[in-house]
Amino acid sequence: MPSPPMREELHEVAKATVRILRSCGISCFLVGGMACSLYGTSRLPNDIDMAVMTDEDTELVKLRLVSADARFYLVNSRNVWATYKVLWFRLSTNHYGGYNRSCKVDILRRGILNIPDVTPSRIRVVERLPVAPLLLLLCLKLQCWDHHGAATELRYRCKQSADAGDINELLTIAVANGENLSKERWMPEQFVRETEERVSRYLRREWDSHGREQWRALGFRTDRNR
Repeated sequence: MPSPPMREELHEVAKATVRILRSCGISCFLVGGMACSLYGTSRLPNDIDMAVMTDEDTELVKLRLVSADARFYLVNSRNVWATYKVLWFRLSTNHYGGYNRSCKVDILRRGILNIPDVTPSRIRVVERLPVAPLLLLLCLKLQCWDHHGAATELRYRCKQSADAGDINELLTIAVANGENLSKERWMPEQFVRETEERVSRYLRREWDSHGREQWRALGFRTDRNR
């Protein structure tokens, strides 16, 4: 099997994606596992998740990338009913195994998966790459944990333990950095409320009393239920 992308290759893919999007006037930033890794979590992701602050159709954004750099290409989704294409980036050949290697790039338009509008001034830069604000990233990762746990397909439910690992590490990093919800009042009220509902579910599932104190230190309520 082809070997997964190495850290430097993930950086290469992210930089190429950012360069093209910026040349098109599209503000963007990393979310997902790559963003978590840049903040200091230990798990190395297998793909790139890029949030784009545009109302342009996601498929058109993908076509911009494919047209600008031949290393990007599109394939049909494994879901036969899907109307979207999956974006990939060609990596260097594994000379030992002779496999063609690629890295998947997910383009997530604002509003998709509850990603709020983030102004350029709020986007953080880590290792010269644009990254989601830390508390926003934590909220989105918690949402992933929740969605994966509710999924009907086993391949998605299996991702929940990795989500929990990222969340626990991000919590520690956020508290150490002095992050607090009071500094992020721009985040939509409904988004924060739904996050706090997920926090309650997460704590019931994980049985983590230390995590409860960490969430509270960040300014989140831990007793909100639907």
